[in-house]
Amino acid sequence: MFAPDYIDLVLIGGGHAHAQIIKMWAMDPLPGVRLSLVSPHSYTPYSGMLPGLLGGHYQFEQAHIDLRRLCAWAKVRYIEGAVTAIDTDTKHIQITGHPGLCADLLSVNIGITPANAIPGAEQFAIGVKPIAQFHQQWLQLLQALPNTTEQTPARIHIIGAGIAGVESCLAMAQRIRSEGRAAKLFLLYPDDDILPELPARARRVARAALDRYGVQCLAQHRVQAFAQGHIQCSQERVLASDFSLLCTQAQPAQWPSASGISCDQRGFILLNDQLQSISHPWIFAAGDTAQQQRHPRPQAGVFAVRQGPVLFANLRRHAQKQPLKSFRPQQRFLKLMSLGDKQAVAIRNGFSLGGSGWLGRLMWRWKDRIDRQFMAQLQQLPTTMPATTIITIEPGSLNSDEQALDPMRCEGCGAKVGASILQRALAKLKTPSDDSIVMGLAAREDAAVFKPPAGKLMVQSVDSFGGMVSDPYIQGQLAALHALSDIFAMGATPHSAQALVTMASNGEAIVERDLNLLLQGAVAQLNAHRCSLIGGHTSEGPNTQLALCINGSIEPDKISTKANLQVGDKLILCKPLGSGILFAGQQLGLCQGPWIEAALAAMLQSNRAAAELAQHYGASACTDITGFGLLGHLAEMLRRPDQNTGLKLALQPGAIPLYQGVAELVKQGVRSSLFSHNLSLAMAYCDTSIDGAEPLCDPQTCGGLLVGVTAKQSDSLLQALRQSGYPQAAIIGECLASVDSRICLGTSE
Repeated sequence: MFAPDYIDLVLIGGGHAHAQIIKMWAMDPLPGVRLSLVSPHSYTPYSGMLPGLLGGHYQFEQAHIDLRRLCAWAKVRYIEGAVTAIDTDTKHIQITGHPGLCADLLSVNIGITPANAIPGAEQFAIGVKPIAQFHQQWLQLLQALPNTTEQTPARIHIIGAGIAGVESCLAMAQRIRSEGRAAKLFLLYPDDDILPELPARARRVARAALDRYGVQCLAQHRVQAFAQGHIQCSQERVLASDFSLLCTQAQPAQWPSASGISCDQRGFILLNDQLQSISHPWIFAAGDTAQQQRHPRPQAGVFAVRQGPVLFANLRRHAQKQPLKSFRPQQRFLKLMSLGDKQAVAIRNGFSLGGSGWLGRLMWRWKDRIDRQFMAQLQQLPTTMPATTIITIEPGSLNSDEQALDPMRCEGCGAKVGASILQRALAKLKTPSDDSIVMGLAAREDAAVFKPPAGKLMVQSVDSFGGMVSDPYIQGQLAALHALSDIFAMGATPHSAQALVTMASNGEAIVERDLNLLLQGAVAQLNAHRCSLIGGHTSEGPNTQLALCINGSIEPDKISTKANLQVGDKLILCKPLGSGILFAGQQLGLCQGPWIEAALAAMLQSNRAAAELAQHYGASACTDITGFGLLGHLAEMLRRPDQNTGLKLALQPGAIPLYQGVAELVKQGVRSSLFSHNLSLAMAYCDTSIDGAEPLCDPQTCGGLLVGVTAKQSDSLLQALRQSGYPQAAIIGECLASVDSRICLGTSE
């Protein structure tokens, strides 16, 4: 039974609390509410494992939550981008590189960064947060450090002697020593002693650990400015420095206060006891970016972890107009501070336990177990979801103006989207002016009218694209690029397009929001290629689908076909293979988020430049790799009705580029649903068994062009492609004379 959505609940940031909410939501979703996550990065770090990550005790993936994978498993929309502002009147969220989202209910759980008010900090110092950025810079620094056999060690200064500063300093010192690198570490702080917030014994344990690693503690050193190669401190002291790390008091993002959300003097969102904004009841928050007005506490990951279940409950209760639960953070909590070499000290209620020796190692194992258990619940996802209970949505149970709508949808009148929704969505689109368009979108006529370019032939192609991504804006872009690709492969210039849109049946506001994003995505790519959207049709159905009919024009003598390969031609593939495998793996919960991100970056690369280069270098044949896979489209290129001789296409499988992660997924048995059909087609043309057939028969979305070009021009074309945005373009084979047409996998004869 289909249950429509009427409320958009948007989570901003992938912090500890929100990661828990996504997991809990998957196990117990609220009918009528759609959950979305906005995050600038797929991987979000777990702060408790940062020292172990810097020290080399954990791999990057072990210390990070894969948000895209978690969202795909939980059936939660994932929107990639950084939030820059919220219009609290319209409830519109501004996102970098994206038209933005509207929310009925909002929660904020984003990270913080070290305060960089010190002059020169942005240019010459690195903050420990965001962790992902710092980790990459730390690895680069580690590789650049001299060996211990060299006489001049690098000078590394860590500014800040709180827990974060001391833990980071010890972790870096341990890693430097274990890898045989030469560096001198300095810990700078303005106070008389390190860790002023901890009991005396814990400070002694930390100082002893710093002494073991030869870290020089510089008390009463207040940094006043950073510059290239040195640090300016108080009392006119200047310290030569090769690397400066900021672990000082952190600051929140500036956009919440700039958006009019009530914040404290430092910019942290002020919350009531129910984790609700004191100024905007539809906004909730948790973690480091917020502060409870009646219970102020220091920023610590433990609070976000414990706020997660209460925040989950209150978001659901608010949507259902139920009383909210209160959260009172504890005043004292356990701190487990790592000391570099798999030793730790436990601090609670003014007492400490551990440090060096067997007791310190025991404390580290305790900390390691706690951290791994927390991460396991977000990384080790069940392969099957629990059965969903169908719940009837009672009138008035949802806090939304959409609650009065009847969730039943009839299929009459073409199941059209409402006229008012369509008109508002179309009004937001900006299409380029074109004198050849006599009647387009603005005319609101029954059909579009345009003038074909004089002396040219018209080219037409149609393609349909479903929801393989959860962001309608990205879906619209991919649909447009996928449809445009056939026009480019023919050597034609796109002119105009008509859209056939099917929107998933939902509440009116959600349909309008998704339709707006979908069309904006499509129009963004159409406009970029001077292709005007001139009309179309909208309807409702079970899933969102966008089909585009593209009209193009071409000079009669410049038509590029797929069936004109010549003996001696080299075959060049412009993009990697494996998008079908990746998205199948995502549905199975086996695909890492960065794999999808890398694939989407290539899929969003237009084939226009590749087609223009192919024509410039005199390509004999061209096609785009889409639904039939590489071997299926190669089989189409073998059909030469005007010639009596055949061709043998000798492929070099090792030269064929694959998207990151495809080989790993193939080893796990992941295949696209069209694989078997494409394999059957390919086997009719292959004269040998097909080893490693999965990527070769994998259906592609927004796949690259496959170009046949003379051997003389192949290297020049390949170099031009790589310089024009196709870095993985490769020569994958050549065309040989043959009695009959066939494909050979292996070394060319």
